[in-house]
Amino acid sequence: MAYTSFLWFFVFFLGTYLLYIVIPKNWKWLVLLLSSWSFYTISVKGHVLPLALVTLGVWGIGLLLQKQNEACKAAVKGKKRDEKKVIKKRYAKKKGWLTAGGVLFSLAFILVLKYGNFFGETFSELLGADYQPVHFIQPLGISFYTMQAISYLVDVNRGRVKACKNPLKLSLFLSFMFTVVEGPIARYSEMEQQLFEPKKLTQRHFYYGTMRILWGLFKTVVIANRVALIADNLFDYYTERGGLAVLFGIMAYTLQLYCDFSGVMDVLSGCTYMMGIELPQNFNHPFFAKTINEFWQRWHITLGGFLRDYVFYSISFSAPMKSLSASARKRLSTYYAAIVPTSVALFFVWFCNGLWHGSGVKYIVYGLYYYVLMMLGMYLEPLAEKLCKVLRINRQSKPYQLFQIVRTFAVVNIGMLIFRADDLKAAVHILLSVTDMKKTVFLFHHPLKALYGDMSPGFSIKEVAIIGLGVLIIFAVSLLSELGKKPLERLYNMKPAVRSAIYMAVLLAIILFGAYSENYDTNQMIYAGF
Repeated sequence: MAYTSFLWFFVFFLGTYLLYIVIPKNWKWLVLLLSSWSFYTISVKGHVLPLALVTLGVWGIGLLLQKQNEACKAAVKGKKRDEKKVIKKRYAKKKGWLTAGGVLFSLAFILVLKYGNFFGETFSELLGADYQPVHFIQPLGISFYTMQAISYLVDVNRGRVKACKNPLKLSLFLSFMFTVVEGPIARYSEMEQQLFEPKKLTQRHFYYGTMRILWGLFKTVVIANRVALIADNLFDYYTERGGLAVLFGIMAYTLQLYCDFSGVMDVLSGCTYMMGIELPQNFNHPFFAKTINEFWQRWHITLGGFLRDYVFYSISFSAPMKSLSASARKRLSTYYAAIVPTSVALFFVWFCNGLWHGSGVKYIVYGLYYYVLMMLGMYLEPLAEKLCKVLRINRQSKPYQLFQIVRTFAVVNIGMLIFRADDLKAAVHILLSVTDMKKTVFLFHHPLKALYGDMSPGFSIKEVAIIGLGVLIIFAVSLLSELGKKPLERLYNMKPAVRSAIYMAVLLAIILFGAYSENYDTNQMIYAGF
């Protein structure tokens, strides 16, 4: 069920919202729970057992961890410093085993249901055996609620949050209908008070939330659904495409993915804001990033935060990594001694990043593609700095920063090519086909034919103009936000009559220019597949 569909807005969201604002404060969370489980059950056609089992397992282990935390706190009371260390170490070991068991229990479902066939085929090839794929039902949002479950257990272990005593309340956190399908990957510490101690709603919640919804719909319905035709034409018929049209197709997919994913995040953030709930930010104008590292700090922010806090730090502070760090300090310069352990930990981060996105070799390559580029940047940084000094290049200058932004954008588009292509062979073929000059000439003589082929004969120059204007609007809003102008905030602060007129104009544009015809897949939510 798409978050941009009429069924979502006028049945699930509107029904939930109306009940939420009239139900007494202490019962509002039950409205969210019932709506979330109804939404999820209908979306997955009744296949709710994995989510239910994960919820119960995590709830039980969380309570055991909380019991250990309290026992440890009581045991160290009044003890000397050395005795406290011994006691804490003993309890830390117990909690470590409990947490590991809970994490493995949560991962077991996703490893079997999402990655079972991939692992089976891989090991069968290594052993030279035949493998018959098994038809597993992959529950909707399993990658998202699994990561939230893991973060909850680790945070309880670390004492950052107290375990939730009510299994129904924990169930709401894991199955919350505004995060379970596409994220963001929320932390229990971010959501606990908002879900169970609701705020008093004001006019701002309604009007600002409505504005976020309209902005998200504009990006998804007007832009993403429309540029999808360019991307689909390239990737579905890549053997017939070539020249500069390929570059347009790759950039179209990047734009489609951004508008689809960030647009849905805007819609969901607007919906929850109307109920006084603020979801964690998932995008921060990523195409203004100057480096790959910065790009991933702006793109799918909650995924990056999860991998940093629960993978990178866990590996970095492990005993083997401490040993490696000590060894590197003895043998290498200060700079390289610091980045060698980091590069090892980052390998696992990017491997997990790729594997999280899908069960296949191309997804692992997709993650490691960014890893290799980041490592090259880190290891070659001293050389790059010296080279810039020799050439008298000011790395803080605007032209150089613009070069960095363009370079990063190009690198990201190649990553998106790997992500979208059917396989690695297709990705290489598409990238090499850019040099086909005959098809580049054909592009200039027959632009619509080159970009769209025969798959949508009704596509006209008007569609191209809508895309162009839409991209300019998104760029202008992003640029103003990047410069600290806060255009959406300024819009909210306008006079009510002016603000309402703009709202109606945006709504009319969505209705008039939204891609609702038979040529468009209005139900496609790319990240719902993860």
